[in-house]
Amino acid sequence: MRQQQPSAAEKSVTKQPLTQQSLYQIKITAEKSLGRAILVILENSYPEPLSVSHFEDVDKSWLATAIYDSPIELDILRHLIDTNLDIESQGYQLDQLPIKDIDWVAHVQSELKPVIAGRFFIHGSHDREKAKGQPSAIEIDAAQAFGTAHHGTTEGCLTAIDKLASTGLSPTNILDLGTGSGILAIAASMVWPEAKILASDIDPIAIEIAITNIELNNQSTIRTRCADGVDDEVINAAAPYDLLIANILAKPLIELAPVIEPLLKSEGTLLLSGILETQAEDVITAYCQQGLTHQITDHFDEWVTILFTKAQ
Repeated sequence: MRQQQPSAAEKSVTKQPLTQQSLYQIKITAEKSLGRAILVILENSYPEPLSVSHFEDVDKSWLATAIYDSPIELDILRHLIDTNLDIESQGYQLDQLPIKDIDWVAHVQSELKPVIAGRFFIHGSHDREKAKGQPSAIEIDAAQAFGTAHHGTTEGCLTAIDKLASTGLSPTNILDLGTGSGILAIAASMVWPEAKILASDIDPIAIEIAITNIELNNQSTIRTRCADGVDDEVINAAAPYDLLIANILAKPLIELAPVIEPLLKSEGTLLLSGILETQAEDVITAYCQQGLTHQITDHFDEWVTILFTKAQ
């Protein structure tokens, strides 16, 4: 799940082990109407935050804190928020301060519980015992690339994959665009083991993490690709796809509509998420203008998952 990213020159942060290290906290105070959209950008910004928490303050403003293992360039984060939401910086305030060392892995694991989404049981390595006997268990540890099913967008996509499989859909060529942790590609491989699946992401760190998770979950037939969007030779060479999954953000999804549609096979299925309820109509309009047919919109918290099909 990726939005506009900083240039390669800006991607100079080196990841360190997450145990007993200096951590940094970003604090964002925003208008309530901007809160949810800023939250998903925080969760997908580069470098990945180790944790994001948020709540509505007493004065009805929205407050979020994000924890990172390296100092963050506030100008880059501010640029990501402004360009993805088409807003000016006066609608929110950014602050950064160091926090004391903690055993972050232990902290995250104590907070995150398994998630059930359709047939899938999503768990961290600390909950392997609970996953025993679950036929569609997926192990994904937190503090990695986006996608642990604790967010409504990922949960929505997993639920949609479960429903599509239950209806008898049997895609043979699948693209997971913006794969993040690889969780959706892994889920698709579990329900359609004979399908060819390509998982792509703009972020090389996400691809490394996805490869680790794919191997960990014994779905090693999934191919991965670090690609700057869909204008990529490997993505295009494998097209057309009869199922394309893109859990990104509304603005880039709208911009990508003219180039995503040609990647779909006739009678193909398109699954989109990373979309706030308030943004759903704009996304639906963008893809219907490309000739796709809107099938259903499912709601998860304040987020939606939208399904389209392409005519024969």
